[in-house]
Amino acid sequence: MNKKITVDVLMFVAIILEFLSLPILIHEIIGMGLAFLIILHINYNKNYFKAIRKGKYNLERIIGLIVNIGLLASLFITIISGIFASQKSLKDLKIGNRKISSLHKPTAVISLIFLVLHLITTRKKLARELKK
Repeated sequence: MNKKITVDVLMFVAIILEFLSLPILIHEIIGMGLAFLIILHINYNKNYFKAIRKGKYNLERIIGLIVNIGLLASLFITIISGIFASQKSLKDLKIGNRKISSLHKPTAVISLIFLVLHLITTRKKLARELKK
């Protein structure tokens, strides 16, 4: 299994774990690992970002771009609000903020919705990667 697929599978498992009822410290640790995996995933797919301004846009490509921007934005807000909501792993940083941390759960759900849409819009590429 190549690195990209390994990261994708680990991200999928981490996302499933994050929606289970786990002790808060475990949730926070998995969340930090997930943030790291998301960074790796973006890095492995950097050619996508380089190609955004190139080529022609049909409806499928426009929808894919909108989904990816939504996913990226919602994940960013989920990660940042998760850092501010941290109760155990980052408590010594004293950065808790109730207003920002209240965004964590709703943006996590929105991220999950965008993730499903992302998987739908990238299913052909994913199938090609799995065949390798």
